[in-house]
Amino acid sequence: MIIILGIDPGTNITGFGLIKLIDNNFTYIHHAVIKTGLKNKYTTKLALINEATNNIIDEYNPSHVAIESVFFSVNAGTAIKLGQARGAAICACSRAALEVFEYSPRTVKMVVTASGASDKEQLQKKVKNILKIRRKLEIDASDALGVAICHAMTYIDNPDNVKSI
Repeated sequence: MIIILGIDPGTNITGFGLIKLIDNNFTYIHHAVIKTGLKNKYTTKLALINEATNNIIDEYNPSHVAIESVFFSVNAGTAIKLGQARGAAICACSRAALEVFEYSPRTVKMVVTASGASDKEQLQKKVKNILKIRRKLEIDASDALGVAICHAMTYIDNPDNVKSI
């Protein structure tokens, strides 16, 4: 059994999603979002992301972590801040000695929906369908679950070809 924590990092909202992989089948465990507060200092936001990641690791004890890589943005400052949010989450994973795998947003969409050009709503609908989630699912949490599903599907296809960062 492998428990996979998917993370969709963001400076204002970070999504978390957990799935369980048993014998090439995966099931939903939990999802959550952390809102860091629009008025908080940037350093406070990074600390909150790190703490929230640490708390989820402590509570659910995942064996793998899959995180969305930084996409190329028109605004370099936004891309740098997103990279720092990823770093805050990855740091918590590293302290817990977890393997971290990264996937681009396009790869996640391609693996989960069969189209790298899918929008967030299409990904959300497919994630809810795959995991049989009927309740409300925030976009950031569905993105995180999508990253976890992408890792599970990639890992099932060829576990020796999946490299951690």
